[in-house]
Amino acid sequence: MKAITIIGKGRVALSEVAQPEKAAAGYIIIKMKSMGINAGDKFFISGNFPPGMFTESQHAIAGVSGVGKVIAIGERVPEKYLNKNVTVYRSLTNGQEIVGTWSEYAHLPYLQCAILPDQADPDEYAGVLVNIITAYGAYKQAIKEGHKGMVVTAGNSDTGKAMLGFCLDAGFPVVAIVRNEEAKQDLEKLGAQHVLIQGTPQFKKQFAELSAELKTTAVFDGVGGALLSEILELAQAGTTIYAYGFLGGGTPVSFHTGILVKGITIKGFSNFKTETVQDHAQLAVALAEISKVLHLPHFRFNIGKRFSFDEIDQALGYVASTAGKAALTIES
Repeated sequence: MKAITIIGKGRVALSEVAQPEKAAAGYIIIKMKSMGINAGDKFFISGNFPPGMFTESQHAIAGVSGVGKVIAIGERVPEKYLNKNVTVYRSLTNGQEIVGTWSEYAHLPYLQCAILPDQADPDEYAGVLVNIITAYGAYKQAIKEGHKGMVVTAGNSDTGKAMLGFCLDAGFPVVAIVRNEEAKQDLEKLGAQHVLIQGTPQFKKQFAELSAELKTTAVFDGVGGALLSEILELAQAGTTIYAYGFLGGGTPVSFHTGILVKGITIKGFSNFKTETVQDHAQLAVALAEISKVLHLPHFRFNIGKRFSFDEIDQALGYVASTAGKAALTIES
């Protein structure tokens, strides 16, 4: 079968590799349809990460996300997966027999997959599970640690929208922060009631008032930099910052030591380290719960441009925008 393989740091090639023929115990075989390209995929190809950070594939196949139809299941795999479309994230578990995802067929543990609604368009889920499981894990951790409301700093990002979806579905108070009026309107169309635009004259006052009213002491932060510095100044006592990204670039976070009196905690967040992912029983529950909300518009992947495997270099060079991200697609 055709596959995109890693042939060196930052280098990939279109290759012919062996097609998986039989599903191992706990695995499924997926006929892949579309594979969204996220920042994490490019990071994986770069090779600039510690050993063991990513789950690797046989044949050094690139990519960690995608969507396709399950055509075979192994022993100990629930029957419900057979003949269903699934969205996948290869890094959720480890395994020696993993094949995919940027390939015509993938052989993956079923605990790396969430079943799509029967009427769903598979292309809309080509690269979503990585973002969804990140938001889900942080949401569950925040609740377990006693928080009653959430602030989402990268509100209009795919991960931010996923967090908004979980909060709205559960009736959990949420304040989203975005960069401009267009992004604010996008989130309001998704049902967000409290959306703030960073950098406006009224931002600090609005944030302080809302965080006090809604008790949003969990901050899901994908920005860092100057925005996080402002939030630290205004945050309620007992706030925890779950820092998972740095869209704010290289600007350092700064704060007065007075925030220490307020008992504010800053911790790095990675879905790999959550109980949700590390405990396979909890992961199975998480994937089942995620499947139940995938019909909501907060959990979609927007394809800006489609590329064939032959066009992999152009696909990796495509710049994501509000129009969407690149996706590799396989003709039926």
